[in-house]
Amino acid sequence: MNFIEAIIAEDYRSILTQLTESALLNLQTVGESKGKAQGIELLKRQNEYLKKEIKEIKVFRKFEDDKHLVIEYDILLQNTFDLPLVVILVKEGNKYSQVRTYHSVYPITEGHVFRASIFSKEIQLKEPTEVVNYFKGISKGSTEETMQTLSFEDDVYFREPAGWRWNHKTKGGLREHFNHFFADGGVPLKFHNYIFDTNEATFAGEYTCDVWGSATFKPQAGISIYDINKKTGKITGIRVYDNVDTNYV
Repeated sequence: MNFIEAIIAEDYRSILTQLTESALLNLQTVGESKGKAQGIELLKRQNEYLKKEIKEIKVFRKFEDDKHLVIEYDILLQNTFDLPLVVILVKEGNKYSQVRTYHSVYPITEGHVFRASIFSKEIQLKEPTEVVNYFKGISKGSTEETMQTLSFEDDVYFREPAGWRWNHKTKGGLREHFNHFFADGGVPLKFHNYIFDTNEATFAGEYTCDVWGSATFKPQAGISIYDINKKTGKITGIRVYDNVDTNYV
């Protein structure tokens, strides 16, 4: 599905024909809908929100498992900043029953917009091993444990939600990043859903964030994506899509 491309082209019907009759849409900033009648109105609002901001749309990566298709976009904005945006499509037969998007609004507004938690049921992640270990490390706020999960031989990176301007690389750069990240303590995310494409060795986990160090705040939705070295299992790339702000209390 060419989701963002079709929205900007106002080709809403090409999206709707690929959705089930009662499809649920939950799109960053513009809201939620159920069914095609509400869905087309939500797609129009998404067009209004993004159309004047976008200069160029590029697909960064696609991957999938039996239940989901994931499309990562790198969108160049008129203000010259980049907007990383990810689309999660939930499969039902040859159609999609749910669509969720995640992105930071910082590249557009240089601010934040509250995004409530989407899920209620929490799950325990059991795979892939080093991604599970990574989450244990960030939950504790341990730079050393987190760094041990990364594949420096693959030039590993951590790209923040606000875009590639905030991309951290090298042992020194990532150590500095995580030390800053954990300055007030760990980030124990609550996971609700995951996508693991074993062929592409890419993992995505949808989560709620409501604790960061000593701060507790309103539960907010996000997703993080991990590329994995198939031989070692270590993480080669991290891309985060959320709009988490600890000021929403």
